[in-house]
Amino acid sequence: MKNILKRDITGECVGECRDIVREAEEKRQAEIDRLAVESPESYPSMPNAFSRNEPPGVWGGHV
Repeated sequence: MKNILKRDITGECVGECRDIVREAEEKRQAEIDRLAVESPESYPSMPNAFSRNEPPGVWGGHV
């Protein structure tokens, strides 16, 4: 029990305390924000894709 960090027992942080999960989330969100993502409305319309009669995988590939 001597090796348990004080912050793990009391929640009090002494020294370097970092939330590396939150830091990674913020870093990833910043990367996403830097990308030039087009709005969904700018993509072409594909009405034939919504009126298929063939079952999935008819032309090969995986379902």
